[in-house]
Amino acid sequence: MKKILLVGVVSSIFSASVFAAACTGTGGAQTVAAPTSTTGPTGELCVCNGGTAIKSTVNGGSGTPVATPVFIKTGFDVQCSNNTFVSYNEVSNTAFAVGSGSIKGNQSFAGNSNGGAVGVNAKCTGTNDACTAANVTSATAAAAAAAAGS
Repeated sequence: MKKILLVGVVSSIFSASVFAAACTGTGGAQTVAAPTSTTGPTGELCVCNGGTAIKSTVNGGSGTPVATPVFIKTGFDVQCSNNTFVSYNEVSNTAFAVGSGSIKGNQSFAGNSNGGAVGVNAKCTGTNDACTAANVTSATAAAAAAAAGS
């Protein structure tokens, strides 16, 4: 899972334009509090926000046990490169999805826990084909739809 997030790191019946992009591109360090089995899956959560290089902590950071997990059972840290967007979705206790893209790249990537290694999702739509937060939201949504079958 950690590798999926570092590499690239909602249903297919909805278009991604219906959902607001989770990653705003504002930069700065962030802490991601993933959903718990009590709150349930909450959709897309941003790990890397398209700004400067940051270290994000998910569920308390490296090695922190999650008391009531959905999919992620142990917290972890993610080192984000400049200009990268990475988001994930804990679809259920058996399904996980990740999407990513770079402001300097031209393709978004998606992967999921349903046998879906990270791969190219779609060409990006920003200026000069740069990836935007909305492109990564679309990639994460596509991965979530594929993961839902697991």
